[in-house]
Amino acid sequence: MVDRPLFIISASLITISIIFSYSLSSFAILYYNYGEFHFVLRQLIAGVLGIMIMWGISRCNPDHFILWFGFSLFFGGIFLMFIMHFLPESLATSAGGAKRWIRLPFFSLAPVEFFKIGFVVFLAWSFSRKFSLLEQKNLKEEFITFLPYVVVFLIAVYLIAILQNDLGQIVLLGATLALMMTFAGSSFKLFLYLLSGAFALFIVVIVTST
Repeated sequence: MVDRPLFIISASLITISIIFSYSLSSFAILYYNYGEFHFVLRQLIAGVLGIMIMWGISRCNPDHFILWFGFSLFFGGIFLMFIMHFLPESLATSAGGAKRWIRLPFFSLAPVEFFKIGFVVFLAWSFSRKFSLLEQKNLKEEFITFLPYVVVFLIAVYLIAILQNDLGQIVLLGATLALMMTFAGSSFKLFLYLLSGAFALFIVVIVTST
């Protein structure tokens, strides 16, 4: 069933962003000698497509569609982020020694943006299955249960923070993992241990990437 207030708010924010893009891109228009409505039209096309996709997804049965859709984005994002570094410059241009965008004839895409959506769906699906089993477990047993998520997160660190040199996305994914894990019912002690480990890993990534 469609959440009409949420859909209207999201569509309104997209519309406002399209209007704002007309004034924010004035310097780029002058510098690159683009047409006056170059960025507005691009934003308009993306916004209309986004609204249509939101509406289409909202009409689907989440029990039969969301899981398949989320896992496709999750594994597809991992696959694209991995092979992106083996693609030629004509398909994946590099900036600062890192490749983050795949260039296609009519548009470009960043695989990490699709992976983030799939990551949330994967965590929601997995937490809903495992957290009911965490009742009255000690910290060691609880940590063993969460070990696979640590492995998944480390894979994301390698693909995003090391290969793409994008620490901001890793911070966002780490915060998402921590919050979803907490709200799903994990112990606060485990949260503190994982937060300390994530902070240490963050320092290591910063030192090794400089």
